[in-house]
Amino acid sequence: MANTNIIAIDGPAGAGKGTLTKKLCEHYGFAGLDTGSLYRAITLCMIEMEQNMDDINLEFAIALTQKLSDTHKILEYAKNPKIRSQLTNKYVASVAKIPEIRTIMRKYQIDFGTNPPDLPDGRKAKGAVIEGRDIGTVICPNAPVKFFITASPETRASRRLKEYLDQGESASYQEVLASIIARDEADRTRATSPMKQADDAIVINTSENSKEQTFEVAKKIIDERLHITFD
Repeated sequence: MANTNIIAIDGPAGAGKGTLTKKLCEHYGFAGLDTGSLYRAITLCMIEMEQNMDDINLEFAIALTQKLSDTHKILEYAKNPKIRSQLTNKYVASVAKIPEIRTIMRKYQIDFGTNPPDLPDGRKAKGAVIEGRDIGTVICPNAPVKFFITASPETRASRRLKEYLDQGESASYQEVLASIIARDEADRTRATSPMKQADDAIVINTSENSKEQTFEVAKKIIDERLHITFD
């Protein structure tokens, strides 16, 4: 039987989607998928294969994406901390906007939501939390729970800068802020599956929220809409 317990989380980079997804998965026993990490994984793989990222070879990129998807190797790359590096961030929007790559990834993401994999400890997942930028509008338009997580560009830039510094990378706040704003524009204006708030999505602004406050807001809504049993 296809899974119907799907939580769709959309929003821009650095808004807190990943943290919320992790906390929800831990609480409810759901499988989680960061769809942005999939595009980052493809980008990182291309960078490590020394592809020209300023003039992407579309045929190569599409074939690589299909291979990574078919073999599930994409999930291994998605665990690499380098997917959050400044170099990956610089090029991921260029990869993510390629229609053929989005088509392959769309099928991968839909399959994940319909048939979520078992949890790392072997338990069967009770549902799926999928985060990205077009989950509530394109990937899972019928999801019973949809959130749009947002925060000011300045707040998101500060968070991203901390990530870079924690990884030992040098960066300036102004550079990171400019990158955040450029990424937002690219995500909003791309021709295929642009970032867009679903009409029935609930907006949570995390600019002033703690991680726990955001979780509690989301949990209250989920408990009202889904009936999850706990072992």
